[in-house]
Amino acid sequence: MGRRLDILRAEVDKLIISKQPYDSRNFFIHIYGVAGFCSLLALKRGLDTELAISCGMLHDIYQITHDTIENHAVNGASVAKEILDATGLYKSEEINIITNAITTHSKKRAVHDDPYTELLKDADVLSHCLYDPDEPVIDKEVIRFDNLLEEFGC
Repeated sequence: MGRRLDILRAEVDKLIISKQPYDSRNFFIHIYGVAGFCSLLALKRGLDTELAISCGMLHDIYQITHDTIENHAVNGASVAKEILDATGLYKSEEINIITNAITTHSKKRAVHDDPYTELLKDADVLSHCLYDPDEPVIDKEVIRFDNLLEEFGC
């Protein structure tokens, strides 16, 4: 790891910094939280940590660039592809893995065959549920969160 992630983080950071202070704080917390959980899950599941972290860094990129959550997963995949292509550091297969995971990360109740898609959804749920453990888990994330707790022996 190193150069590619540093460049990707710098690109995402620039976009987040352009937001209002409150929004930028929330985006930093969530994006880096999801990326960290992606790394942890990738280590546990034997997946490529750099690709996993890249998924986490870009999963809400449309929300950041367009100030809307509506269709942010599907629309975010194209924004993520533009960013990854612009770096010139990712192979097309890697970009496909990352953008496929981003496209479906909001479908928390669905189970997909792709391990990076499942990893990203799981990391997003961990970020939502562990940011404030006193808040109730939202309905669409309950089963996935319970499965994660079991995976980690909690």
